[in-house]
Parts: sequence; structure tokens; C-alpha cells
Amino acid sequence: MDNSLLIFSLIAAILLVVVYNSIKIAQEDERFATFVLGRFAGYKGPGLILTATPMRVHRLKVGDLGVLTSPEFAEFGKVSVPVRNTGQLNVGDSIRIAGFEENWPLLVSSSVRPTQHCPQCGHQF
Repeated sequence: MDNSLLIFSLIAAILLVVVYNSIKIAQEDERFATFVLGRFAGYKGPGLILTATPMRVHRLKVGDLGVLTSPEFAEFGKVSVPVRNTGQLNVGDSIRIAGFEENWPLLVSSSVRPTQHCPQCGHQF
């Protein structure tokens, strides 16, 4: 009897940790870009979001800086996400998220370039 109780407790603890790590909360001014097995699956939020094991999420907030890498994609940090470009922005422009419309980020031009960090020493460039 003791072994079955120990095994049940161990399984319950593992399930509790998995469920705890799969819960994300997005505030009103942020969305999660979700990727399933490396492919973009959509934007989620605001509110409570449950993520499955093969799902990876990246948090996007109002004010985040990025670069428009193509007419349909922008790079925020190390993540490239699809965006809706109104045609006012050119490839290579520094952009900022001004808000969200239908869970898609609204992009505006930014005079501030996003900073990148050197992987060897950590300085910004």
C-alpha cells in the first residue's frame, strides 16, 4: 500500500508542476505570440492562457521595439512574428508596438533602434 501511495503522490506532483508551468496571464497591454512545433499559431490574450507542451509563447507588449524584416514579418528580440503592415513602413525600419487591434500588433515607426547584445561580452550595439 505504501508504494502505491508514493507513486500516486509522485504522479500528482508532476502533473501539478506541468499545469502550473502551462498557465500564463496576459495583461491588457500585451499579447502572446504562440508557436506550435516552431510554426506561428496566432496571437493570444489578454487574460488567462493555457499552453500545451509543444507550444512556445513569446510575450509582446505595447512599447516593444523591433525591426520590420519583410512586409509581413517583424523581429522583436530573437523572435520573428507576422504583422499587418499598412504600407507606411519600409523593410528595415525600426518599429514600436503602439497597441493591438484584433490581437494583431499596431506598428508605428520609431526613432529608437532596438538594442542587441554581444554574445561574448554582453555590450550593446
